[in-house]
Parts: sequence; structure tokens; C-alpha cells
Amino acid sequence: MKKGYFSVGTAALLSLGLFTSQTLAQTESFCSATGHSGTSKTETGSYAPGSIGQYDYQLWYDHATSASATFYSDGSMSCKFSGAGDYLCRSGLQFNSDKTYDQMGGDIIAEYKLVKKNISGVDYSYVGVYGWMEGVQGAPNGLVEYYVVDNTLSQWMPGDWVGNKKVAENVSIDGGTYTVYRNTRTGPAIGGNSDREFYQYFSIRNSMRDCGTINVSAHIKKWKELGLADGKLYEAKVLGEAGANGGGVSGEADFPHAVVYISNGTTPTSSASTNPTSSASTPTSSAAAQTAVGTLPGKIEFEDYQNKDGGFTNGGTYLGDIEPGNWAEYTVNVTYTGTYTFELSAARGDDQDRTTSIDLVVDGTNVGTISDILTDGWDDYKSFTGVTTSLSAGTHTLRVEFTGGYVNVDNITFTEKDVDKGSKYEPPASIRNVHLSLNSDKDLQVFDMQGRNLGRLSVAAGASLQDALFARFHKSGIYLVKQGSKMTRVRVTR
Repeated sequence: MKKGYFSVGTAALLSLGLFTSQTLAQTESFCSATGHSGTSKTETGSYAPGSIGQYDYQLWYDHATSASATFYSDGSMSCKFSGAGDYLCRSGLQFNSDKTYDQMGGDIIAEYKLVKKNISGVDYSYVGVYGWMEGVQGAPNGLVEYYVVDNTLSQWMPGDWVGNKKVAENVSIDGGTYTVYRNTRTGPAIGGNSDREFYQYFSIRNSMRDCGTINVSAHIKKWKELGLADGKLYEAKVLGEAGANGGGVSGEADFPHAVVYISNGTTPTSSASTNPTSSASTPTSSAAAQTAVGTLPGKIEFEDYQNKDGGFTNGGTYLGDIEPGNWAEYTVNVTYTGTYTFELSAARGDDQDRTTSIDLVVDGTNVGTISDILTDGWDDYKSFTGVTTSLSAGTHTLRVEFTGGYVNVDNITFTEKDVDKGSKYEPPASIRNVHLSLNSDKDLQVFDMQGRNLGRLSVAAGASLQDALFARFHKSGIYLVKQGSKMTRVRVTR
């Protein structure tokens, strides 16, 4: 069985001057996110609007065998559907339709990471940012429904069918290249339940990416330059939508990171996070320059590679179609010097008369091998074990090399066998996800992700900023913390 795709990147961040910009960039990198945090709500109704934490959300679908969405207080969401005619989930900010994009006090920024799982039956799809504007001059009923599409849940990006007017092709917006469309549509709209006529604006990215930052304000500004009027903003939300013209769509669109906020400082751009197939995200050869994607002891998911050789596919939870000679690289932190037992989860249903093997190569040296990988089918994953030679504590590049026949791999788990507990390695603050501690007493202003002033916060030197935020506001989530004219985002999880 052949399998899918993934991306790794680093978010561009704002600096408070309290920490190095490198520390902040690594701490706030979201393209390596794998899970959700905070409280959650699971919705199953065919129309389910609501809110959780600082975010508003919506689930909607048109007939389905089953459908649900789980929304989290950190803004992330997990969207599942089976046999749906049309399905959408979205999470972000609701506005009051009283301000245009340039009256918000900063740029509207959306960040997302998408993991596609077992998607099938999709005829059309949009992944990116969705919203409405009211009071738009020249638009029917003054209404515009808008989309910034960075990805889809199919293998195709939307084409000319999205709009009856192609406004411009190959337009540079926010570090990416887009085609802009305008469409006229009659259907359900905000402000009433009856069908009404309105415009749709689309920015369709020329190439897909599974993770990135979208400056919504930059798109609206470009639309105005191209002759598309703007209006008062009703909402801006990260969107996952898919539909079928005849049958039904099935699968899961998981967003382990999805936030929308108003930036009051230096604005991150879409070039901050791209797919590894683009030249912008080619990893450097130095392991120390990378954020570690794995720790020994611990589990490494094969799809989280930082560099690769070969055309194998990545399904978001596994790698497949791996040919002999392919390899994938990961930056890992080895906690203790010593040997480790490793357990490989792999599947191979091929009856070719040759064996399949993997070699673990650390910094150019072979440290372990598993041979004779064979199971009862391409989806029949079994465990295969081996033992490494002695590894030194520290940050290393782990290359997994594949030889012999084709193979599918899910993950590899390392456990301690014979290690020296006195040799523990602590990654430097610039490459580890740690609580941020202040080097002097600070008096800070704190805002939520909608820019609302939550109050002031005094933090003593040496204290954890995350701990101080939780103690003051008693809530997990992402805060905007301001000192003077500088502002940064700080994630608090409990």
C-alpha cells in the first residue's frame, strides 16, 4: 500500500527583548506540533457553532454516515467525517462587523498545521482561512464571503471553477504566489437564514503546504489593490472543508495547531513555514541548527523527517512506498551515553524474493540494523527489535536507510538498555521547548489573542513567565505579552 505527505518548518516570531530571538523562534515553532492541549468540546450536530477558550468555532455538514469535530481551547481542532456530501470545521476569531482590516490595531494572522488521515472521495476542498465581510461597497447586499486557500484535502488545488471572474494570476501576497478570483453566488449568508446574493473572494495558493502562517490583512489589502472592495470584518477562522459532487467524503483533517490573532508588532509572514519540498525549507547540515524531533529514550514518528532522499510518500502518520536506497533524517537528543533497544513498527506484504532491512546511521556511523522485515500485508504493522551500539549523550543526526524490498514504516521507539545516568544531556535553551525565564524584574502588559487587554503582570527575575501567566489568569492558551513597544506570544499549557 502506498502512503502520503508532511511538512516541517519554524514560525517567525516577535521578540520581547527578554530572551534571544532564536529561543523564541524555537519555542514557538508549531510545524512540529503533534497533539492538542487544553480543554476540549466534541460536536456531532450537523450545524454546531460554539466557543471554547478564546476561540469561536463551527461544525457543519450535509448528510453523513458519521461526522464530528473536537475543538480545543488552544485553538486546534480535529475534524472527522464519513460519507459526507459536504463537511467543514473552522476555528478562530469572531468580530463585530464594526471594523475594516486596517482598523484592527494590527494585522490579522492565522497559523495552522494540517495532518491528513485516510482521506477519500473528495471532489472539492479548501484548507486555509475563511470569513465574511459586511458593508462591502458594490457587493450584492454588501456581503463578501472570502477564502485564502493554502491546501486541500484532495490532490488538486481549486481551479478556475471557484470564480466567474479571474482577477489576477501569479500575484505575490505575503511571501507566496496566488491566483485571485471573484465569484457571485446565491445561498445562505450571515445576517439571515434565507438565501441571498453575495460575492466570494478567493486567494488560491499556487502550491500546497501543510503548515504555514497566513497574513489575512495582507490578502485583503492586495484584493483592494486589484479592485475588490473591502468591508467590516465579521470573522476570520482556520478552515478545513471538503465535499463530493455525487458520493461522499471520508477521512480526518487534524489541525494540531490552529490559531488566529491580531499582531500588534512585527508581523510573521507565510515564508516562515513551508513544506520541506520547497527550497525555502531545506534543512541545514548542522544538527545543532535544527529543533530536535525526537529524544532517546522515546518515540520517533517516521513522518516527522527533516531531510530525505527519495520519492516515498508520507500519509501524516507513516511513510510508505519506500524504495531500496531511500533514507530519512531526524535530529535527535540522546539523553544518556550508552546503548538503546529500538523497536520498529513496519509493514511489508510483498512476496518478492528479497529481504527488507533498515540501518540506523548516527552522524555517519552505522549503529544498528533490522533485517528480514516481512508481515502479512501492507497495513499489517508488526514490531521488529534491535540494539544500538553505544551512543554519546548530545544532539545527533539520525539517518534511517532502507535496503532490500519496499516497506512501510510507522514509528521507532528507543528504550534504555545499558546507559550511564551520570551523563545526562540537557539541550541548550536555544533548541529546546522550555519555560521562558526572565533575567531581570519585568512589568508587562498582557493581552488575549483578540488583542483585549487582560491587565498587567509583574514577574521577578528568574521566574518562569508561563508559570506567572497561569498563576495570574488561571487559564491555558496563548497570550500576547508586551513590554514597551515589543510584543510576543507565549503558550501556557497545564
